[in-house]
Amino acid sequence: METWLCFAGGNALGAFHVGAWQAIEASGLRVTRMAGASIGAIVAALIAGNSPDRRSEALGRFLSLIGERRAFLGRRTAVTRTLAWGHPSLFVPAWPGAFEILPGMPPDNALFRRQRMQRLLEGMIDFDRLNGGDIEVTLTALDAETGRIVAFRNSEAPLTVDHVMASTALPILFSPVEIGGSHFFDPGTCENLPLRPLLDRPGDALILALDLYELRKPLSRTMDGIACRAQELVFAGQSARIIDSCNLRDRRFRHIVLTDPEDGFAGKAFDYGLDRLEHRMRLGRQLTEDGLRDLASVPA
Repeated sequence: METWLCFAGGNALGAFHVGAWQAIEASGLRVTRMAGASIGAIVAALIAGNSPDRRSEALGRFLSLIGERRAFLGRRTAVTRTLAWGHPSLFVPAWPGAFEILPGMPPDNALFRRQRMQRLLEGMIDFDRLNGGDIEVTLTALDAETGRIVAFRNSEAPLTVDHVMASTALPILFSPVEIGGSHFFDPGTCENLPLRPLLDRPGDALILALDLYELRKPLSRTMDGIACRAQELVFAGQSARIIDSCNLRDRRFRHIVLTDPEDGFAGKAFDYGLDRLEHRMRLGRQLTEDGLRDLASVPA
């Protein structure tokens, strides 16, 4: 069956997408279109920018390169360290960065610099393959001056590493990315699930929306639990409104969401612990397999 994939944003939670891809690949579905936002843009670019026989390997290698082994460091300490000192494979503190608040310091536009992330992506993604392959790829970003979500599509103009960097440019943490004279932020600010770009044409394709935040979940009445729930609702609420506003009549649509009742940690999106990444990857494969199994049991 022809399949169109929608990869939502969620930073380190995106390991879920890697497991989801493993299930999709094993199912034999024929993926012809993908749309990605933020970490979803990275995953889509890694898939399309590698040969079919190396896509799962490339995604797994990406996780291994960004995953942190920290046997003696708790999650809160690790995330606090990341937000203070950066991630060795992805971003490092900017100068002057946070020190711009001191007298005499020049202004800055971000807390971190991402040259390491750019080099990592350039080394792992073959953009000639991405732009010349058989999968249409759309990466979304938020125009920082107009507030418009822009869909960059490889069938209309070649995608570059700048488009991936633009889709992952979280405001304040990372600098906005300039493309064609406009400046772009991570689209998760207002449209974290890039579903609309896949609905611009009719078709009998199976549309899988792979999402990273739960809309419905019991509230843990602790400060950490409330902070986590508030964060989840910001992004899951976006997804719910996007899906409700789209005309999905006569579409084969499935919304598959990262569901992890045991993870109520407010900093989970910046938890790059290798054990957590592998756990989310397993959930991605399991929940996607379950979703595809359910679809197979429904008469066409």
